[in-house]
Amino acid sequence: MRLSKCVLALFVLLPLGFLAGCSGSSAGADPQSGSVFTVGTDAALPGVVSCQIQVDGISLNGGPNLLASGPTLVDFAQWQGLHQLLDLQPVPLGTYTMATITLDKTTPPVIQYINTAVNPPTISTLPGASLSSFSVTVPLANSFTLKAQDLVGFRMEFDIAASLATNNGQLTGVINPTFHAALLNATDAHVSIDNFRVGFVGTINANSFMVQGPHGRQWTVVTSSSTQFDTGEQPSSYTANSILEISGQLDPVTKSIDATEVAEISTDNFFLGGLFTSIRPPAPAAATAADLYVRTELPDLDSIQPGQITTLTLNGSELYKIANVNLPVITALLFNNNSLTPGQAVAVGGITNTSNGTTTLIPHRVVLERQGQSGTVTTAPTIVNGNQGSFLLNDNSPAGTLLPSPLTVLTFNSTNFINLSGLSAVTGNIRVVGFILFNSGSPVMVARSVEQLTD
Repeated sequence: MRLSKCVLALFVLLPLGFLAGCSGSSAGADPQSGSVFTVGTDAALPGVVSCQIQVDGISLNGGPNLLASGPTLVDFAQWQGLHQLLDLQPVPLGTYTMATITLDKTTPPVIQYINTAVNPPTISTLPGASLSSFSVTVPLANSFTLKAQDLVGFRMEFDIAASLATNNGQLTGVINPTFHAALLNATDAHVSIDNFRVGFVGTINANSFMVQGPHGRQWTVVTSSSTQFDTGEQPSSYTANSILEISGQLDPVTKSIDATEVAEISTDNFFLGGLFTSIRPPAPAAATAADLYVRTELPDLDSIQPGQITTLTLNGSELYKIANVNLPVITALLFNNNSLTPGQAVAVGGITNTSNGTTTLIPHRVVLERQGQSGTVTTAPTIVNGNQGSFLLNDNSPAGTLLPSPLTVLTFNSTNFINLSGLSAVTGNIRVVGFILFNSGSPVMVARSVEQLTD
């Protein structure tokens, strides 16, 4: 697979596995330790949809292994600029200056990319992928002193452009693992939580409820008058079959999740999350089939595995939703059976059906999710009013091979600009987090945030 030279400066900020640790409550906290939670994100290379490596251990300053649950298979190209909560772990007090990541010597890594040379696109696995080293020690961006009962976010970056070796622009399969790491205060925006997928357990009171996340761990979710729910849905309507997506921040005192957004992505106790790679027939016709590259599923099924494409049969009776929209999306930007397009990140809830040994998902709801696209701005932005306007992006992200080039990005006065004074300052290498929608015959991106990428 050939890589564009313009992506060589990109970071990948990644998930590092599920850390088994203390409970989600501050009750009985050890005065001789603080708490470190891990979040991950990425900004992957064009077309590279998966870079799986088994991580055996993570330690700070040579301390105990943070992976108390054991070795974890990590996909370093999954989150596309979003932040994923992994777990919470007690850590001894002290000043931390470095992190060591130990990778598995016996489990071969896997690199997958979208093959658009065929129609519909397929997923290809690069043969012979291998690691050049199995232990990497990296300095933290800044030394950090962990004090009693502190809550700190551990954010690790996997520089995928530097890690995936090339020869004349072609991936060789050799991975030279290159990491960056930082410890950040819990209130730092770089360790916020996006799209944390959990099962609903039960209501605690009018403002809080319990959910179950990876490895069976339970978390308390606290809502407020500013928490955004999907229309017509509240915790009182959730059932034991509800699967939710939570966005927000961990509370430094209670260790609960203070939710800014809650979306119900399945009412059937099963969902698939991933990327549309093909829609048939294409929009604006009503879709009857959609190919989904599966990134995640809940619960896990042997018959449907992440890293594969599964075909969904659609008939228009499905419920179509845009998760947690807080932008003034104009009427023409709809999401329904007539506006599906390759390159959209979605969560699909429904029931499974097994016939002749083959298990398929019968979709009941299709939820459009925010996703991250990164690349280079091609021209000066067009400004309509304040921060409302548009610009063109040469997209270097995994979904970029499925979307128009350049990609039109629409911004609004409610769009959050990071490391930028506003739309007029947008230039160079950026990351956009938002929604891919079908508008006037072509996919566009509606931006929730626009971030200037820096080293």
